Amino acid sequence: MTDVLAYHQLSKHAPERFAPGPGQLDWATQPAPFRRYEGARMIELYHRPLEEGSAYDAAFAGPQTSPAPLDRASISQLLYDSLAISAWKDAGGSRWALRVNPSSGNLHPTEAYLLLPPGAVEDDGVLAHYAPDVHALEVRSELPPPLGRQLADCLPPGGFLLGLSSIAWREAWKYGERAYRYCQHDLGHALAALAIAAGVQGWQVRMLQGVAEARLDGLLGLDDQRFHEAEHGDCLLWIGPAQTMEFALPDSLLTMLAQLEWAGIPNRLSRDYRHWPELQRVHGLCRAPARPRAEWSVDVAGVRNDNPGLPLRPILHRRRSAQSMDGRSGIQASLLLAWLRRLMPAQSPVPFAVTGEPSEIDLLLFVQRVQGLEPGLYWLDRSGSGVQPLREGYLWQRVDDDLPLYRLLEGDARGLAGFLSCGQDIAADGCVALAMLARVERAVANGNWRYPRLYWECGQIGQLLYLDAEAAGLSGTGIGCYFDDALRELLGDADSGWQSLYHFTLGRAVWDERLTSLPAYSQPRLPTPAQGETP
Repeated sequence: MTDVLAYHQLSKHAPERFAPGPGQLDWATQPAPFRRYEGARMIELYHRPLEEGSAYDAAFAGPQTSPAPLDRASISQLLYDSLAISAWKDAGGSRWALRVNPSSGNLHPTEAYLLLPPGAVEDDGVLAHYAPDVHALEVRSELPPPLGRQLADCLPPGGFLLGLSSIAWREAWKYGERAYRYCQHDLGHALAALAIAAGVQGWQVRMLQGVAEARLDGLLGLDDQRFHEAEHGDCLLWIGPAQTMEFALPDSLLTMLAQLEWAGIPNRLSRDYRHWPELQRVHGLCRAPARPRAEWSVDVAGVRNDNPGLPLRPILHRRRSAQSMDGRSGIQASLLLAWLRRLMPAQSPVPFAVTGEPSEIDLLLFVQRVQGLEPGLYWLDRSGSGVQPLREGYLWQRVDDDLPLYRLLEGDARGLAGFLSCGQDIAADGCVALAMLARVERAVANGNWRYPRLYWECGQIGQLLYLDAEAAGLSGTGIGCYFDDALRELLGDADSGWQSLYHFTLGRAVWDERLTSLPAYSQPRLPTPAQGETP
């Protein structure tokens, strides 16, 4: 625990100094944005027009329909609505991709690997990497028929396994030792994006606790000596029809999967690499051990129809990270309260039930331009911890009958919001900004592996805020740069252990008109009737 807290302290920003970082960007070593496997066989995936799909609000309540058949069409749709490219941007001869799942600095350390039983996309089972630049699967290994049958026998019918991994160098190139935090934020965003897209298919997404995280590198083919930049497995997910109990994956199965021969040579992302020793150290400390198999909730929340008639899929693909806010626009209090209700774990089983962990993130809000709420500081008790012993003089006035939302202090919060977010105007110019807080030391006392999961929950919260802002015709952006201990001083919290883990701001974006937006992919790619799949 002490070593993890030491990393957290090392990676803090303060007004007088920033966490150890590169200082200036070495553009010659900027990592390639896409992991690819040269020589790997490709399985082309489909995508269909965005107008097709289900209602927005229902996406957060649980699986929306009976489970879709597990085939290439349903897998294609899941990945297209969660981890695919959403658009290309062009400016001054430079071209870069945006994705459905956001990322710190648009650097995208998160990769996805699918372990598919026989019959899912091909007659034999496969372990495949998702390549978002071409929306296709790269087959890293074909499972021998006996091993494929064993995998199928261990999985509930109609589902598959998906592993998420991180390439820390992608973030470290820009952010140095603080990059571990950003990798975990991004993984939380990806978890939420997958859970929402899976619900459209009538599927559940749950994390497997019974497999030690250290085994994931071998299971996903990431311990290959041909990797130039380290990539490590973070979690293994069940995606498929809802189950009430985590199933067992026998040790013999995991061992045989890790002994497969791997096809394809991983591409080199940078011509050179700078080593950040604390990233490797904290990663090793925080890998989760195998734990008892979990009971899985299949509760479905009642749907609050705050956005009647609004389709989900265009929102997923239209989401963007704002680069600046106009500093003038406001919102109604009813809209903010609807956003906050969405963030309560009981209101949104999707995505907060994915990890099976108790909620530990509370929110400090900087209310700036919200008609019906006085400007000032507010506290949302998401975790159920109740009123906190913070700075003397905070009001703790409850302001809503349904939400545990409290007014702490009245006054203009814009200067505070901007200063605490490393002096960034975007935090002061939104309608509302917020800080996501957790008692880090208390969480880590139950195991170092709980540390990254705090950031995962923050990423899940951020993903819902992005989507709800987009649904309202507004925008949001995650903020990873903030003055950690200055915020603790604001709370007057020297002893109880609250730490800020992620900041966010919402408002009306000002877009750079010099940028040209291009389609994500050339044209819709649909299965044909001869392929026996329903588009």
